[in-house]
Amino acid sequence: MCRCLRRRKWRSKLVEQEMKEKILVLGVGNLILSDEGAGVHLARRLQELDLPDCVEVQDGGTQGLELLGYMDDVAKLIIVDCVKAGEEPGSIYRFEPDAIDVIPKKYKISFHDLGIYDFIRIAQAMEVLPPTVIFGIEPETFAWGESLSPSVEAKMDKLEGFVLGEIEEGVRGLGAGGL
Repeated sequence: MCRCLRRRKWRSKLVEQEMKEKILVLGVGNLILSDEGAGVHLARRLQELDLPDCVEVQDGGTQGLELLGYMDDVAKLIIVDCVKAGEEPGSIYRFEPDAIDVIPKKYKISFHDLGIYDFIRIAQAMEVLPPTVIFGIEPETFAWGESLSPSVEAKMDKLEGFVLGEIEEGVRGLGAGGL
């Protein structure tokens, strides 16, 4: 785990008061369809950590366009979802919004009631999309159930590490100092 995430009091109160921007982590997915809920499972894990105050972690579930309401004062957005690309279950992907235009059609990425492509383009058109990184994990199954498959569960620590690294980079980008 990165150093800044192990300490709560990592910056002065003055810096805390001056910072109005935040890093938002949105875990999205449907918890009752096993691996489809991987993003939400990761969000819940992150919510148990002692993250810096400038980091907000939200369970975006299957909200879709309602997620636009979370964009206020966001300096960096990190989205976590499952991505069906036909690779080995548990494979982890990282991409940015511009890559969505060139991602092969075999990649199934969605915010469940609308596609991630649509969400990104709408947020861009509304000029509310901050710099964004998307993490996906290849599902094994969408069977009914709230538990992750063994192959996805086995990669959750690795996925968490990637997301924490992205958070740390975002914290540095805010100029919070003290890392």
